[in-house]
Amino acid sequence: MKKVLLVLFSVFTVLFFISCGSKPAPEEQKPEAPVVEENEEPETPVSDEVDSTVEPETKQLSEEELAALIAKIDEARDIAVQAGAETIAPDLLKSIDDSYAKSKEEYLQDSADALILRYSVLAGYAKAKNAKNEIDENDFAGFAQKNYDDGVAFFQKVEESLSNIETIDSSVLKNAESAYSNFNNVITVAYKRMAKDQRNLAYEAKVKADSVKAGVSQKERYKEAADNFKSGDTLYSMQSPKKALEKYTLAESKFTELYEEVSEKRAAAQAAIDAAKRKVQESSQFAEQADEESPITEKLDGIEDADTVLLEEDDYENPEDAEADISEDIDDEEIVEESDDTDKELIESESDTENEESELSTQVIKENVQDEVEVE
Repeated sequence: MKKVLLVLFSVFTVLFFISCGSKPAPEEQKPEAPVVEENEEPETPVSDEVDSTVEPETKQLSEEELAALIAKIDEARDIAVQAGAETIAPDLLKSIDDSYAKSKEEYLQDSADALILRYSVLAGYAKAKNAKNEIDENDFAGFAQKNYDDGVAFFQKVEESLSNIETIDSSVLKNAESAYSNFNNVITVAYKRMAKDQRNLAYEAKVKADSVKAGVSQKERYKEAADNFKSGDTLYSMQSPKKALEKYTLAESKFTELYEEVSEKRAAAQAAIDAAKRKVQESSQFAEQADEESPITEKLDGIEDADTVLLEEDDYENPEDAEADISEDIDDEEIVEESDDTDKELIESESDTENEESELSTQVIKENVQDEVEVE
């Protein structure tokens, strides 16, 4: 029995070693390299202290940059105020101002673009509103009805968008600009037609003033009226018909005043001349009668000499030379040529016209008439 057990033990031992030899020996497991070690870079420990310094470096503005940003916002606000925002939409202006003040306390950089856009929209809205009011108050819509209707459509879109300033975007600004552009075209067309009509009236007044030689007897005032007329032509050609209308109106008024005053004076002078003629005729008849009754037989020295000149010879120039050279009509396509250094503010200034007029001697006649009236 012991032998049997011994044999079996031996067999099991052999089988055990055979089984162990049939399996490959387990390879040594190497730990996988971490990814960070394959692309190994120097490790930079991240701490709360580093985070607090990195954030401001990427977003914080310098004092100069912040000042420039505030200047841009202030400029946009000033434009809105100049356009009439304080009167047209005071509540909306205050709302944007409140947002501006709050942004200064928090972080202005994040809301700067939105603030500038809102102020710009407000400026465009105020300009369009003022233009629309001018059209409605003067009943100008009929001068360019389609432009007026299109302007109203854009304007209504802007008003709807302004009900919530938080949703304002660039499309609202475009609508405001389109509304103003259409309204402004209506105003321009209206004033151009009115200016042309007023120019015709001013020209008629000039013709009347010329008919009584106002440029001779009232040289300075006549020149002032002519300068206003020519300034109106300049402004009209530079697409400023509203100001041109003002100049034409002033020119008509001055030419009319000259015509009426000179006409009145000429009538009075003519009456004096007629009276003087009658007086001279009566004196002549009286002299003839006296000569018949008591003739002068002695020669008077001086006045009866052959070369005696009792009155100096008159040397009058042509009165038409004193008339301003102004054409009856104005061409809508006329372009005013300006030198490079001419300031655009010429539109808001009066035309400096250099119109040299001839000096005519009419005072001699008036003095003679006055002397005759005093003798009477």
